[in-house]
Amino acid sequence: MAISIYTSMSEPERIDYHPPATWASDYQVLKSMMFADVKGDTQQERLESFYVSQADLYDSYRHRMLHGRFPMINSMPAPKGGVWVDIGGGTGSNLEFFGDHLDHFSKVVVLDLCEALCNTARKRVFSKGWGNFVDIICGDACDFGCPGLPKAGTVDVVTFSYALSMIPDWRKAIKNAFRLLKPGGHIAVCDFTVSKEQWMGMGDFWTWVFAHDHVHLKKEHIPTLQAAFTQTSLDAGFGEFPYVPFCMKCPWYAFVGQKTLKSCPPLE
Repeated sequence: MAISIYTSMSEPERIDYHPPATWASDYQVLKSMMFADVKGDTQQERLESFYVSQADLYDSYRHRMLHGRFPMINSMPAPKGGVWVDIGGGTGSNLEFFGDHLDHFSKVVVLDLCEALCNTARKRVFSKGWGNFVDIICGDACDFGCPGLPKAGTVDVVTFSYALSMIPDWRKAIKNAFRLLKPGGHIAVCDFTVSKEQWMGMGDFWTWVFAHDHVHLKKEHIPTLQAAFTQTSLDAGFGEFPYVPFCMKCPWYAFVGQKTLKSCPPLE
């Protein structure tokens, strides 16, 4: 799919971030994904047990399977001096899409529930010299009182990049995003999904595969987002996975919407 790059003087250029990978790093990530001893009574404990052995290699493999990220990043508004909250931002890799222009924002907050991923994000922020305007917060996307988050109604952009499907109470996370956004602010979401255009049985197959890693594909994501926000763009496609037969693709979407309602509608 052809993707246009922002050319407006008021918008920073985005770059398609491609971290390097090796056979050895891919092997380590695949081993962790397939044989990780996922355990714990809480979502945070389960995430930690899954990612602790692969956090530093996370981006090298996954950028080749998260096909909706660049369309989402490229479509999201980035107002000069704006505030961006990346919920479920993991290692902070989404920040790399803005490269040297990340300081176009006055404040960037990366929120994630997994401490191992947050530690990797902190290393990234330190190495890039972004510490004066980027905060990494280990916290719950559904916690309206999470320490470190900006005040309600002060955020220009909230993103969920392959995070909504990993949040058990994902509707509450959307409500939290609505709360954070200022009137006219934007939400941008990309994730895996299920589609009527899939071959027979593939929707059930991918739903089962992802559920093994506590990733839950929901066809309700898009209509729920459309109910809470005025849609400004929606991209969708099918993406392949490294070392998986080319014919076995999974659908993805990239949604951008604007906060035009005064209060969030019931999302049931």
